[in-house]
Amino acid sequence: MRTSVLALGLSILFLTVSFTSQPAYSADSSSPKGDIMFTASDAIRKSGFPLSNAVEADGWVFLSGALGSVPGQGLVPGGIEPETRQTMENIKALLAAQGLGMDRVVKCTVMLADMAEWPAFNTVYAEFFEGNYPARSAFGVNGLAANARVEVECLARR
Repeated sequence: MRTSVLALGLSILFLTVSFTSQPAYSADSSSPKGDIMFTASDAIRKSGFPLSNAVEADGWVFLSGALGSVPGQGLVPGGIEPETRQTMENIKALLAAQGLGMDRVVKCTVMLADMAEWPAFNTVYAEFFEGNYPARSAFGVNGLAANARVEVECLARR
């Protein structure tokens, strides 16, 4: 129960974040605490969710979980493949706002609503990396926010 509540909170985060040509994240939405930098979008701060979109500590960048949603529109239609593609685009945008690319991702955790969709997920996921794939864990869950099929969280190194 506790895991699904946490997944719900992290997943809702990406239903409210805007990934447009104007970065949803910028230096002015970051707050340092010692050598740790917390980055929260305006949407997250206004929502009152107790989390950050990204936290950087000692060159490590921890990203909150991402869903295949488009702000104001919800989840992309079509199932696991379109949702995976949008999820990875959302991660790519969040990394870009941190000044990083997908090549800096070292670990991903994947949550799937149905492990039978693992092959379809892998096909799309692989498109976002060039040869060097991050370490990865995956597990099936008993539901994700907004009836999502997939959620991915990542760890990157500056």
